[in-house]
Amino acid sequence: MIRSAAAALSILILAACSHNAPEDSTITTPKPSEYQPPTQVRNATYEWSAENGIDLLDERGRLIRAAHESAIIAHYGGMDATYPGFAEALDPKYASQINTRWDRSLAGTMRSHILQITETDTGFKATVCSQPSHFAIREADGTYRITHGSGREEYIQFDHIIYTPDNPRLDPEDFWPTVHNTGPFPEPPGLPVSEHQWSAPTEDLFTGTGWTVTFGADLGETMHRCQDWGRSIEPDVPAEGSETIRSPIPPKTLPAYPGW
Repeated sequence: MIRSAAAALSILILAACSHNAPEDSTITTPKPSEYQPPTQVRNATYEWSAENGIDLLDERGRLIRAAHESAIIAHYGGMDATYPGFAEALDPKYASQINTRWDRSLAGTMRSHILQITETDTGFKATVCSQPSHFAIREADGTYRITHGSGREEYIQFDHIIYTPDNPRLDPEDFWPTVHNTGPFPEPPGLPVSEHQWSAPTEDLFTGTGWTVTFGADLGETMHRCQDWGRSIEPDVPAEGSETIRSPIPPKTLPAYPGW
């Protein structure tokens, strides 16, 4: 299920060293924000890790984490509820495919891992693994659905694209009828409050950077590496596929790491 949120995205949604931003990138000072995450994700957190040589706290590490977390928010809180600047940076064609379920909410902790970062002609591409066995979707009836399986793979691509009259940037407003949050949406009934809460950045990490963000899945060698990583932290997952667990009790929500 998390795969579908990040892979429809694909839903849910990097080798060796971190790299400096491309020479043509515009370095901007992040702006303070009054951003607050929507209630639909309030009771969930992310616990991040990365391969040796990848820094979760440098510019790329923060962009990757912010984009991945924003994509999840888009599926449950709407595009307007994502981190500041993300909706404008996201490829409009990808944004138009997002189906938001405001009647669902999240609980527990998603464990995600930056497996590799590779250079592209126009930027960089990050592979993210996610292990959802302690992460749940709260259904409209108040029960919690957990997907217990090995790691899921997706990539996040950051491109500096030169737009021309023959290759214009699409206007996100053209897609807003399908992606805008037209709330206010009521808080899901009976939503409990977890001890630990969703951690969000206090700066706009996307505006002024020139990045166009999109998502996808390779379903090849990196998929198998993500599955191996997932089993390394959750060895009792099914050997093949996954199992769905339904419970009246949410999984424990752990502190966000490294958080914002």
